[in-house]
Amino acid sequence: MTSQCCASGEIHQGTPSGKVTKIHGLDCYVAEPLEGVSPKGVIVILPDVFGWTLPNSRILADNYAKKGEWLVYLPEFMNGSYAPPELIISIHALDHGGVAKIWHLLKCIFYVIPFRWATRPSIIHPRIFGFFHALRNNEAAHLPLGAAGFCWGGKWSTILAWDEEKEHDKPLVDATFTAHPSSLAIPSDIQKVKKPTSVAAGSLDKRYRKQQVDETDAVLRTKTDAGEAAHEVVWYEGARHGFAVRGSQTDKAENEMGMRAEAQAISWFQKIFATVK
Repeated sequence: MTSQCCASGEIHQGTPSGKVTKIHGLDCYVAEPLEGVSPKGVIVILPDVFGWTLPNSRILADNYAKKGEWLVYLPEFMNGSYAPPELIISIHALDHGGVAKIWHLLKCIFYVIPFRWATRPSIIHPRIFGFFHALRNNEAAHLPLGAAGFCWGGKWSTILAWDEEKEHDKPLVDATFTAHPSSLAIPSDIQKVKKPTSVAAGSLDKRYRKQQVDETDAVLRTKTDAGEAAHEVVWYEGARHGFAVRGSQTDKAENEMGMRAEAQAISWFQKIFATVK
Protein backbone atom coordinates (compact mmCIF):
# COMPACT_ATOMS: atom_id res chain seq x y z
CA MET A 1 0.00 0.00 0.00
CA THR A 2 1.40 3.40 -0.98
CA SER A 3 -0.12 4.94 2.12
CA GLN A 4 2.25 2.78 4.15
CA CYS A 5 5.36 4.31 2.57
CA CYS A 6 7.75 5.85 5.08
CA ALA A 7 7.04 9.22 3.45
CA SER A 8 3.26 9.24 3.89
CA GLY A 9 1.48 11.57 6.30
CA GLU A 10 0.58 15.23 6.67
CA ILE A 11 2.49 18.47 7.11
CA HIS A 12 1.36 20.00 10.40
CA GLN A 13 0.16 23.55 10.91
CA GLY A 14 2.08 25.73 13.32
CA THR A 15 5.23 27.81 13.63
CA PRO A 16 8.33 26.33 15.29
CA SER A 17 9.63 28.59 18.05
CA GLY A 18 13.19 27.31 18.40
CA LYS A 19 16.39 28.45 16.71
CA VAL A 20 18.79 27.08 14.10
CA THR A 21 22.49 27.01 14.89
CA LYS A 22 25.61 24.85 14.75
CA ILE A 23 25.94 22.30 17.54
CA HIS A 24 29.09 20.16 17.67
CA GLY A 25 29.72 20.65 13.98
CA LEU A 26 26.21 19.90 12.73
CA ASP A 27 23.36 22.19 11.68
CA CYS A 28 20.78 21.82 14.40
CA TYR A 29 17.31 22.99 15.41
CA VAL A 30 17.34 23.80 19.12
CA ALA A 31 14.28 23.99 21.38
CA GLU A 32 14.59 25.18 24.97
CA PRO A 33 12.33 25.15 28.04
CA LEU A 34 10.29 28.20 28.89
CA GLU A 35 12.26 31.28 29.90
CA GLY A 36 13.67 31.00 33.39
CA VAL A 37 13.45 27.19 33.49
CA SER A 38 16.73 25.28 33.74
CA PRO A 39 16.85 22.12 31.58
CA LYS A 40 16.30 18.89 33.49
CA GLY A 41 17.82 16.81 30.72
CA VAL A 42 18.78 16.69 27.05
CA ILE A 43 16.77 14.99 24.30
CA VAL A 44 18.02 14.36 20.77
CA ILE A 45 15.44 13.68 18.06
CA LEU A 46 16.50 11.28 15.32
CA PRO A 47 13.93 12.09 12.65
CA ASP A 48 12.18 10.32 9.80
CA VAL A 49 13.15 10.56 6.12
CA PHE A 50 12.18 14.27 6.08
CA GLY A 51 15.03 15.13 8.37
CA TRP A 52 15.61 18.12 10.58
CA THR A 53 13.69 20.72 8.52
CA LEU A 54 10.19 19.19 8.63
CA PRO A 55 7.89 21.56 10.60
CA ASN A 56 6.26 18.58 12.33
CA SER A 57 9.54 17.45 13.88
CA ARG A 58 10.48 20.98 14.93
CA ILE A 59 7.09 21.54 16.57
CA LEU A 60 7.47 18.20 18.34
CA ALA A 61 10.89 19.34 19.61
CA ASP A 62 9.27 22.53 20.94
CA ASN A 63 6.63 20.49 22.76
CA TYR A 64 9.20 18.18 24.32
CA ALA A 65 11.24 21.16 25.50
CA LYS A 66 8.34 22.99 27.10
CA LYS A 67 6.42 20.03 28.55
CA GLY A 68 9.43 18.02 29.66
CA GLU A 69 11.59 21.02 30.58
CA TRP A 70 14.48 19.70 28.50
CA LEU A 71 17.00 21.04 26.06
CA VAL A 72 16.00 19.42 22.76
CA TYR A 73 18.21 19.03 19.71
CA LEU A 74 17.09 18.08 16.20
CA PRO A 75 20.38 17.74 14.27
CA GLU A 76 21.05 17.34 10.56
CA PHE A 77 22.27 13.77 10.69
CA MET A 78 21.34 12.81 7.12
CA ASN A 79 24.32 14.12 5.19
CA GLY A 80 22.11 16.63 3.34
CA SER A 81 19.87 14.02 1.69
CA TYR A 82 16.59 14.34 3.61
CA ALA A 83 13.37 14.38 1.57
CA PRO A 84 11.54 17.69 0.91
CA PRO A 85 8.17 18.20 2.64
CA GLU A 86 6.32 18.24 -0.69
CA LEU A 87 7.11 14.55 -1.09
CA ILE A 88 4.28 13.95 1.37
CA ILE A 89 1.91 15.32 -1.28
CA SER A 90 3.35 12.93 -3.88
CA ILE A 91 2.72 9.95 -1.63
CA HIS A 92 -0.93 10.94 -1.22
CA ALA A 93 -1.21 11.38 -5.01
CA LEU A 94 -0.16 7.77 -5.57
CA ASP A 95 -3.52 6.63 -4.21
CA HIS A 96 -5.54 8.46 -6.86
CA GLY A 97 -4.37 6.79 -10.09
CA GLY A 98 -4.12 8.46 -13.50
CA VAL A 99 -1.10 9.72 -15.39
CA ALA A 100 -0.06 11.91 -12.45
CA LYS A 101 0.49 8.77 -10.39
CA ILE A 102 3.43 7.77 -12.59
CA TRP A 103 5.04 11.19 -12.17
CA HIS A 104 4.69 11.11 -8.40
CA LEU A 105 6.02 7.55 -8.23
CA LEU A 106 9.13 8.55 -10.18
CA LYS A 107 9.55 11.56 -7.91
CA CYS A 108 9.55 9.31 -4.85
CA ILE A 109 12.10 6.95 -6.41
CA PHE A 110 14.25 9.97 -7.33
CA TYR A 111 14.60 10.83 -3.64
CA VAL A 112 14.67 7.37 -2.06
CA ILE A 113 17.68 5.95 -3.94
CA PRO A 114 20.08 8.86 -3.19
CA PHE A 115 18.79 8.92 0.40
CA ARG A 116 19.69 5.29 1.01
CA TRP A 117 23.18 5.83 -0.40
CA ALA A 118 23.85 9.05 1.51
CA THR A 119 22.59 7.61 4.80
CA ARG A 120 24.43 4.28 4.69
CA PRO A 121 25.71 3.22 8.13
CA SER A 122 29.39 3.92 7.37
CA ILE A 123 28.49 7.59 6.88
CA ILE A 124 25.76 8.06 9.47
CA HIS A 125 27.14 6.09 12.43
CA PRO A 126 30.06 8.50 13.03
CA ARG A 127 27.78 11.54 12.67
CA ILE A 128 25.27 10.30 15.22
CA PHE A 129 27.65 8.73 17.71
CA GLY A 130 30.11 11.61 17.45
CA PHE A 131 27.29 14.00 18.34
CA PHE A 132 26.30 11.98 21.42
CA HIS A 133 29.92 11.71 22.57
CA ALA A 134 30.20 15.50 22.31
CA LEU A 135 26.99 15.98 24.30
CA ARG A 136 28.30 13.77 27.10
CA ASN A 137 31.37 15.96 27.29
CA ASN A 138 29.38 19.18 27.30
CA GLU A 139 25.62 19.81 27.70
CA ALA A 140 24.82 16.35 29.08
CA ALA A 141 27.92 15.93 31.23
CA HIS A 142 25.76 16.34 34.32
CA LEU A 143 22.27 15.90 32.88
CA PRO A 144 20.29 12.83 31.72
CA LEU A 145 20.45 12.24 27.98
CA GLY A 146 17.78 10.60 25.81
CA ALA A 147 17.20 9.76 22.15
CA ALA A 148 13.79 9.85 20.43
CA GLY A 149 13.79 8.06 17.05
CA PHE A 150 11.06 8.08 14.42
CA CYS A 151 10.89 5.78 11.35
CA TRP A 152 14.45 6.05 9.95
CA GLY A 153 15.61 7.45 13.27
CA GLY A 154 14.01 4.53 15.13
CA LYS A 155 16.75 2.22 13.87
CA TRP A 156 19.40 4.53 15.26
CA SER A 157 17.72 5.13 18.62
CA THR A 158 17.60 1.34 18.95
CA ILE A 159 21.32 1.05 18.14
CA LEU A 160 22.08 3.72 20.73
CA ALA A 161 20.12 1.67 23.26
CA TRP A 162 22.57 -1.21 22.73
CA ASP A 163 24.94 0.78 24.96
CA GLU A 164 28.05 -0.35 23.07
CA GLU A 165 29.98 2.92 23.47
CA LYS A 166 30.75 4.99 26.56
CA GLU A 167 32.05 8.48 27.26
CA HIS A 168 34.08 8.73 30.48
CA ASP A 169 32.35 5.54 31.69
CA LYS A 170 28.93 7.10 31.08
CA PRO A 171 26.40 5.64 28.62
CA LEU A 172 25.74 7.71 25.51
CA VAL A 173 22.02 7.57 26.33
CA ASP A 174 20.13 6.99 29.56
CA ALA A 175 16.85 6.14 27.80
CA THR A 176 15.31 5.93 24.34
CA PHE A 177 11.89 6.32 22.77
CA THR A 178 11.17 4.78 19.38
CA ALA A 179 8.01 5.31 17.30
CA HIS A 180 7.11 3.20 14.24
CA PRO A 181 10.72 2.28 13.44
CA SER A 182 11.78 1.10 9.99
CA SER A 183 14.57 -1.25 8.86
CA LEU A 184 14.87 -3.01 12.21
CA ALA A 185 16.17 -6.58 12.23
CA ILE A 186 13.74 -8.40 14.50
CA PRO A 187 14.49 -9.92 16.96
CA SER A 188 18.29 -9.46 16.78
CA ASP A 189 18.28 -5.64 17.05
CA ILE A 190 15.97 -5.82 20.06
CA GLN A 191 17.95 -8.57 21.79
CA LYS A 192 20.92 -6.19 22.00
CA VAL A 193 18.96 -3.43 23.76
CA LYS A 194 20.28 -2.60 27.22
CA LYS A 195 19.10 0.92 28.03
CA PRO A 196 15.48 1.66 29.02
CA THR A 197 13.40 1.73 25.85
CA SER A 198 9.82 2.77 25.12
CA VAL A 199 8.23 1.80 21.79
CA ALA A 200 5.10 3.18 20.09
CA ALA A 201 3.62 0.91 17.40
CA GLY A 202 0.55 1.21 15.16
CA SER A 203 -1.72 -1.62 14.08
CA LEU A 204 -1.84 -0.43 10.44
CA ASP A 205 1.92 -0.01 10.09
CA LYS A 206 3.13 -2.24 7.25
CA ARG A 207 6.78 -1.39 7.94
CA TYR A 208 6.62 -2.59 11.54
CA ARG A 209 4.06 -5.37 11.46
CA LYS A 210 2.23 -6.90 14.40
CA GLN A 211 4.38 -10.01 14.39
CA GLN A 212 7.49 -7.85 14.69
CA VAL A 213 5.87 -5.73 17.41
CA ASP A 214 4.90 -8.89 19.33
CA GLU A 215 8.47 -10.19 19.07
CA THR A 216 9.80 -6.83 20.25
CA ASP A 217 7.40 -6.85 23.18
CA ALA A 218 8.31 -10.43 24.15
CA VAL A 219 12.05 -9.72 24.13
CA LEU A 220 11.74 -6.47 26.07
CA ARG A 221 9.35 -8.02 28.61
CA THR A 222 11.88 -10.76 29.28
CA LYS A 223 14.58 -8.16 29.84
CA THR A 224 12.35 -6.14 32.16
CA ASP A 225 11.31 -9.22 34.15
CA ALA A 226 14.98 -10.19 34.50
CA GLY A 227 15.69 -6.78 36.02
CA GLU A 228 18.05 -5.68 33.24
CA ALA A 229 16.20 -2.40 32.58
CA ALA A 230 12.68 -1.02 32.31
CA HIS A 231 11.06 -1.29 28.87
CA GLU A 232 7.60 -0.87 27.39
CA VAL A 233 5.74 -1.35 24.11
CA VAL A 234 2.53 0.64 23.59
CA TRP A 235 0.08 -0.49 20.89
CA TYR A 236 -2.03 2.05 18.99
CA GLU A 237 -5.02 0.42 17.33
CA GLY A 238 -5.79 2.01 13.96
CA ALA A 239 -2.53 3.96 13.76
CA ARG A 240 -0.55 4.10 10.49
CA HIS A 241 3.18 4.33 9.91
CA GLY A 242 4.37 7.82 10.83
CA PHE A 243 1.44 8.58 13.16
CA ALA A 244 3.63 9.91 15.99
CA VAL A 245 5.16 12.68 13.89
CA ARG A 246 3.14 13.00 10.66
CA GLY A 247 -0.34 11.93 11.71
CA SER A 248 -3.31 13.88 10.37
CA GLN A 249 -4.37 16.90 12.41
CA THR A 250 -7.75 16.97 10.67
CA ASP A 251 -8.60 13.35 11.53
CA LYS A 252 -9.67 13.47 15.18
CA ALA A 253 -8.73 9.86 15.99
CA GLU A 254 -5.35 10.02 14.26
CA ASN A 255 -4.52 13.37 15.83
CA GLU A 256 -5.36 11.98 19.26
CA MET A 257 -3.01 9.02 18.75
CA GLY A 258 -0.23 11.38 17.76
CA MET A 259 -0.79 13.38 20.94
CA ARG A 260 -0.82 10.18 22.99
CA ALA A 261 2.50 9.13 21.49
CA GLU A 262 3.94 12.53 22.39
CA ALA A 263 2.70 12.11 25.95
CA GLN A 264 4.13 8.57 26.04
CA ALA A 265 7.59 9.84 25.15
CA ILE A 266 7.48 12.72 27.65
CA SER A 267 6.22 10.49 30.46
CA TRP A 268 8.86 7.86 29.68
CA PHE A 269 11.81 10.23 29.74
CA GLN A 270 10.54 11.89 32.91
CA LYS A 271 10.24 8.50 34.59
CA ILE A 272 13.69 7.25 33.62
CA PHE A 273 15.49 10.58 34.04
CA ALA A 274 14.22 10.75 37.63
CA THR A 275 16.29 7.63 38.38
CA VAL A 276 19.52 8.84 36.74
CA LYS A 277 22.22 9.87 39.19
